[in-house]
Amino acid sequence: MSGVDKKKIFDAQIITLGEGKVGKTSLIFRYIDDTFTLDYLSTIGIDSKVKKTKLKNGEDIRVKLFDTAGQERFKSITINYIKKANGILLVYDLTDEESFKKIETWYENLSRDSNNILPIVLIGNKSDLKEDRVVSTEEGKELAKKLKIENHFFETSCKDGENVHEAINDLVQQIYDKFGNKDENPSFEIKSDKHKKGKKDKKDKKFC
Repeated sequence: MSGVDKKKIFDAQIITLGEGKVGKTSLIFRYIDDTFTLDYLSTIGIDSKVKKTKLKNGEDIRVKLFDTAGQERFKSITINYIKKANGILLVYDLTDEESFKKIETWYENLSRDSNNILPIVLIGNKSDLKEDRVVSTEEGKELAKKLKIENHFFETSCKDGENVHEAINDLVQQIYDKFGNKDENPSFEIKSDKHKKGKKDKKDKKFC
């Protein structure tokens, strides 16, 4: 077709897991749009946002982040999406000890319901709320070591952006290193038309 170029690029499909209100939606919006607000609505089931970026080697990559509800009634939906993902963000709230304790349960469910061990990054979120913190950095490091992902642990703040891009880019690189040169890895075609202006999706849903 005239005026249309097709280029296959690598597709990183990441699912966020963790209890409700730990800031999964805020992480996604900070990474994708570099924005932050306190007015997000609770996620119902699954939603997603997409960003095209580049790896350090210059390789184009599309990052698709699936936002999930942490509520018990939606966990069966979440498990189904795990099977489609090739990377996991495990997120807890540094000001909520219960959300930290539940990480091991999420990990156990992940190990049980996925066909292989996927690349994982562990995130302790809301590091800006220093006076409300109840989970220490050392506790986070110990958990990461227990889950055998000690080199992939970050404390983040969606409010000021601390370590958000670093954490997700770490996961993207892990995904590419594991799946990037394999034929079975999912990829898709981007059509770019210089004569057409891209239409923005005005139906973006609020996340939690």
